[in-house]
Amino acid sequence: MNIRVMLADDHAVVREGYKRLLERTRDIEVTIEAGSGEEAYRQFCAGEPDVGVMDINLPGISGIEVTRRILARLPTARILVFSMHEDVVFASRALQAGAHGYVTKSSAPDVLVDAVGMIVACGIVYACERLYSRRALRS
Repeated sequence: MNIRVMLADDHAVVREGYKRLLERTRDIEVTIEAGSGEEAYRQFCAGEPDVGVMDINLPGISGIEVTRRILARLPTARILVFSMHEDVVFASRALQAGAHGYVTKSSAPDVLVDAVGMIVACGIVYACERLYSRRALRS
């Protein structure tokens, strides 16, 4: 079974890079791409992929708000927030909005692939290790 992914990021070059990374895995296929919050919401609801990989910083509606709206309409949807923000507060906001995971863009490439697979297969909440180490530094 292929995992169908929506990839939402406002930079086309970034989307292409992450698409290639995800599709190196035989069972992952990026079926939807979006460059804005409104487009991500519309495309996700129309295509209902297995998981949405959502940047926080999108033109128009933020990725966190898109996550909220998608889950209000489709409660079983699975969203992984994928962001440059390494501060725990961003991960916390994403998870409060209903995201199933949060991965920073500075994580190793296989972390994104693993998170997508685990969220779809297990429905677990996934947070990259970098967030835990940053939180530990603040304690």
